Amino acid sequence: MKEYKIRIDDAAAKFYETIARRTETKPERVMAETLFKVAGELSLKAVLDNQNP
Repeated sequence: MKEYKIRIDDAAAKFYETIARRTETKPERVMAETLFKVAGELSLKAVLDNQNP
């Protein structure tokens, strides 16, 4: 598995830290799951857009 290092603004960091604390997980995991979900949504949109030009 690859690992990436990113910078996010303080407000975004606080948001992910709050969610992580409430779900008893790490902020990194919350961000990874969020990115995975968004990637899936974008992929689905691209597929649908290509089916209906």
